[in-house]
Amino acid sequence: MAQLAGRAGARALAGLGVALSRQTALRAPLRLPVPVRPVPPVGGVDDVTLRKRQCYVTVTINAETGERVDVLADRTADTLEAWLRNHPGVQVVCRDGSGAYAEAIRPALPTAVQVADR
Repeated sequence: MAQLAGRAGARALAGLGVALSRQTALRAPLRLPVPVRPVPPVGGVDDVTLRKRQCYVTVTINAETGERVDVLADRTADTLEAWLRNHPGVQVVCRDGSGAYAEAIRPALPTAVQVADR
């Protein structure tokens, strides 16, 4: 509802039979807990472009299910390395041929198997 910015969100909810003020329609999603996804033993990392190649992010996934685990702010080695150090347990990492990702995985997960595509 936050994307609908208050009034539109309140109108949309009224159409569903839910009476809320526009302020409540904006505040309600902020109280929802952010889901915590477990770190998979077989993970994948890849970069994705936002805004027509102006902004890149790194997406981490569960390579067994294809489910998204997290989205990182950029595609630098430092960001991925910090994320991997804070989320231990990955045994196999599927990645593209990027040297930055290999550079991040090696020190953070020295025993993990890296699988690279081209």
